[in-house]
Amino acid sequence: MGTFDLVRRVNASPATTFDVLADFRRHSDFIPATTITADDGEPGVGWRFTARTGVGLLAVVDRMEVSVWDPPYEFRIDKLGPVLDGWAHVHVTAEAGQTRVVWRERIVLRPAPVGRLVGPVSDRVNRVMFGRALDKMAARAASRSR
Repeated sequence: MGTFDLVRRVNASPATTFDVLADFRRHSDFIPATTITADDGEPGVGWRFTARTGVGLLAVVDRMEVSVWDPPYEFRIDKLGPVLDGWAHVHVTAEAGQTRVVWRERIVLRPAPVGRLVGPVSDRVNRVMFGRALDKMAARAASRSR
């Protein structure tokens, strides 16, 4: 429970696509009601950022750390809790004149009993929300390639 894959083909180079996907400070452009705070400097292994999604007391804070950094091919971010656990692992490859993106994410709501209870609904919501965000990121990458 909590793991999903999103696959997209992007009309942009792998480097351009990776740059858009890994611009974590700009993820708020793609995920509604989200603000991002991040470490100084450029992303790399150990670099951290926090996404706050929602309004007021209904906001969820997602603290993350980059654990794999191999531009322009892949990155992984690990969720550090306490509300959300899991990870996102993104692979970018050239394929037939386009770029293929595989975004695999595992999101687990804590505490575990709550996560199990709301998991079936939150899994569907997350798949839709991240799918739309990935579509917007793909469009941004493609627009940079024109």
